[in-house]
Amino acid sequence: MRFWAVIVGLIFLAAAGLPQANALAAGGNRVALVIGNSKYVYAPALPNPASDARLMADVLRKAGFNVIEGVDLDYAGMRDRLNKFTEASYDADTALIYYAGHGMQVNGKNYLIPVDAELTAPAHLRTRTVQMDELLAALPPDPAVGIVILDACRDNPLARTLAASLPKSRSTTAPGLAPIDVSSADVGSGGVLIAFATDPGAVSYDGNGANSPYTMSLARHLAEPGVEIQSALTRVRGEVTAETDGRQRPWHNASLGREVFIGPQTPPPAAPAPQQSSTETPAAPAGTDARGWEIEQRVWDEASKRNTLAHYEAYLQQFPKGAFADLARLNIDQLRKPPITVGKAPAAVADTESDAPRSAMAAQPPAAAPSPETDAGTELTESAIGLDRQARIDLQERLLATGYDLDEADGDFGIKTRRAIGRWQEENQLPPTTFLTPKQYARLKLDTDDAVKSYRAKRASEAKKQESATSQKTQKPQPVVRAKPRREQQREAANPRAAPRAKATGRKSGFRTCSGIDGTFEVPASQRCPLSGYAHY
Repeated sequence: MRFWAVIVGLIFLAAAGLPQANALAAGGNRVALVIGNSKYVYAPALPNPASDARLMADVLRKAGFNVIEGVDLDYAGMRDRLNKFTEASYDADTALIYYAGHGMQVNGKNYLIPVDAELTAPAHLRTRTVQMDELLAALPPDPAVGIVILDACRDNPLARTLAASLPKSRSTTAPGLAPIDVSSADVGSGGVLIAFATDPGAVSYDGNGANSPYTMSLARHLAEPGVEIQSALTRVRGEVTAETDGRQRPWHNASLGREVFIGPQTPPPAAPAPQQSSTETPAAPAGTDARGWEIEQRVWDEASKRNTLAHYEAYLQQFPKGAFADLARLNIDQLRKPPITVGKAPAAVADTESDAPRSAMAAQPPAAAPSPETDAGTELTESAIGLDRQARIDLQERLLATGYDLDEADGDFGIKTRRAIGRWQEENQLPPTTFLTPKQYARLKLDTDDAVKSYRAKRASEAKKQESATSQKTQKPQPVVRAKPRREQQREAANPRAAPRAKATGRKSGFRTCSGIDGTFEVPASQRCPLSGYAHY
């Protein structure tokens, strides 16, 4: 009897300990590396990265991370912190890297720049920077979760200095950072998430305060109780996009094998009340609120992907006070801007004013939505196309093929290239912003396919002619040897002529040369050549 009492007691103790074990598993061993570089030696100082790093380190410490921190690190300092993080996080459940400072992309690869880096030669990328691949290699193996957050997409003068020393035919630099593809084939029960302060190829902003808009929003939402990390980053994207009027749109790419919570997995009881005041269902319980947020996020993702008035207004009808409501209204205002074709606009206004019932029909979103091709192009829309150097050269060749004034197709979008893009937009009744949207880029390529083929064929023919002319100039002309007539060849074969004897140099003029049967011979000058043809001495 006592034996069974002990067994039952052990079972109850084990059951009582399960919640605590689950809580420890949810928290686990978590390590973070936080670096902020502001005081650059060979570039202007950045106002925010150092304070951004301190803010993120404080947030992560409060969330239970063991933080390895560094501010204004040189090359040796960044290497040292990275090595310490690699060792400390090897057996961690969750490892996070946050970097704020200068970064750059060259040939699709990303590099983080220490404060003492002077980049004047291509080899300096290997010896004076930290490659993004090294950060990924420092993350612990599966089943751990690896997270990399980069606020390093700022305008970088060091990239322009390096670009001047790179061979144009082999290396290309571009604004911001290049996208990183996280392959789902390498994902087990953990996975990797990579977050950027803005879209790939775009530039982020420091803001006017002590911290950048991106890091401020991260600090608000990343460790929010009950918010999964991807949902938190979605909120950050909407908040930063609205704050910067669409100029900066944070971006992330993930291949996580499970949900990841930086903060507590379950929100405290008092937390849902203030949050539900900004949603459509204030009195909903915590479970319903999570489901509502998932629905809102899906509706917003569909609206932002379609990018039409109808989809944005459908989102606002369902979530008038949602997390993306301000951004949706901003995009609607952008889409409702009148097109450049002003000839027909007054007539449309007159029709709507004269006929009240029809004006109500004209206000419906499908009729008011312009074609995506007529959207105004911006730096953000063009950077979303992802033009590398070869694609930029291709675009310039298409403009040259259709008669626009450009010096050459070198992959550098200077004043003349922008002016040519603006002229093409005007001629096609598009907003002449000199920046392309993805739809406009596709239309330009379609319209210029035949012209660029002829242009390239002509260029290839001219290059071939020039190469042929150059080879003819360098090659020496060979003398033309003409064959002798056949009769002359037969005569020479029947009567072979003896080779002429070389004239003796320095011989006295007391002899004369005679020709005979045996060849030439000499006789004294006082004698005549014998008629017999033989020499007599």
